[in-house]
Parts: sequence; structure tokens; C-alpha cells
Amino acid sequence: METVRSALLGVDVPVVAAPMAGGPTTPRLVAAVGSCGAFAFLAAGYQPPEAVAEEIAAARATGLPFGVNVFVPTPVPVDDAAFRRYAARIADEGRPYGLDLAAAPRTEDDDHWAEKIALLVRDPVPVVSFTFGLPTAAVVRDLRRAGSRLLVTVTDPAEAAAAADLGVDGLVAQSGHAGGHYGTFTPGLPRTRPAPRGAGRSGRRPHRPARPRGGRRGRGR
Repeated sequence: METVRSALLGVDVPVVAAPMAGGPTTPRLVAAVGSCGAFAFLAAGYQPPEAVAEEIAAARATGLPFGVNVFVPTPVPVDDAAFRRYAARIADEGRPYGLDLAAAPRTEDDDHWAEKIALLVRDPVPVVSFTFGLPTAAVVRDLRRAGSRLLVTVTDPAEAAAAADLGVDGLVAQSGHAGGHYGTFTPGLPRTRPAPRGAGRSGRRPHRPARPRGGRRGRGR
């Protein structure tokens, strides 16, 4: 694992700062983690491509290794009735801010998927990771040609096998307890058990290095 970590991430300290979309992960956090000899990811999720490009430039200016995490668009449509029930359930959370969450419109988009992939091909980073699904073979090919190493978040052996078949460089085996959410490919099947053991050794697929992620009180390690 020491050799794998050095070759895959280019760092000596066995710590990875996971990407936290929505604001917590910043270039300054990435720089702080990198200055300690560990590895950190920028979070491309929920951001327009222009903002991602600015953060990549800021992280690159540090001269430290880093990666970028991208959300894969889900092929599963949002059920309108389920959305309305959830919006009603969290309505109280929005009232102190003058927000009527219960009446919020249902919006679906791909989080600028194509534009972000084009950015990472045009302006490659050392490592690109994917969450919530698999990139296409064409995306893997293009990012590899650009010089990036690729990781995929998986939550069970079947997802690990699919990622290994795609030929990515490594797996992030995520527990259902990771920050209160999970990166499963299928939103209708939440994972609540610890991170899968042996996720990097799925059936007869070639071994891929797997790094556990998430958990609490020792679970999911």
C-alpha cells in the first residue's frame, strides 16, 4: 500500500481529505492538507465550470499534488411525489432564512458534467475521482490521455467490479456512514452497512487499490 499510495497519489502521508461539495472544501484547505504531506481533493460538485477552473488554478499554484472530484449524473429520475414529501419534511429548516422549501420547484440537471470533463481534459490534474456512478469508457480514455489517474467511489462489490471492468486506477470504498450520505450508483438502494471489505478484489477482475472512506466509531474502516 505504501508503494500504491506514492504512485497513485504522489504523497507520503496516508491521509486523504475527501471532497466536500457545497463550500467546505476550498483551495486553502487543499493547500493546508498538502503542506502536511497528505492528499486533498477539490470538490467540483454544485459548482459551475468557471469556478472549478479558478480553484484548480489556485491549487496548482501551490505546487502540491491534488485531485478533483466530479459527480456523475444519475440515470434515475427523481420521483415527484417523493420529492414533495421530502420538501415538506424539511420545510422548517428554511423558514429562519425566509425560504419556502415545501414549495421549492423540482430541478434536475447534470451538474455541468460535459463542461467539467472538457475542462479536466483541457487542463488536466493529477487525479480525478468520480462519485454516484461510472464515467463512460470515452471519458476514461480522454482523461487518461490527458495524464490523469482515475478513482471511482463504490459502495458494494458489484459497483467495485463494474469500476474495475472499466479499468480505473483505484477504488474509494465508501461506507453508508460517510458524512451521513453514500455514493451508491443507485439512489433507490441506500447503503447503511460499513464500507465493503475486499472491494478492490471483485471476482476475477484485476485487483485495484481500494481506500476505505467514511465510518464512525471504527465502522467502515
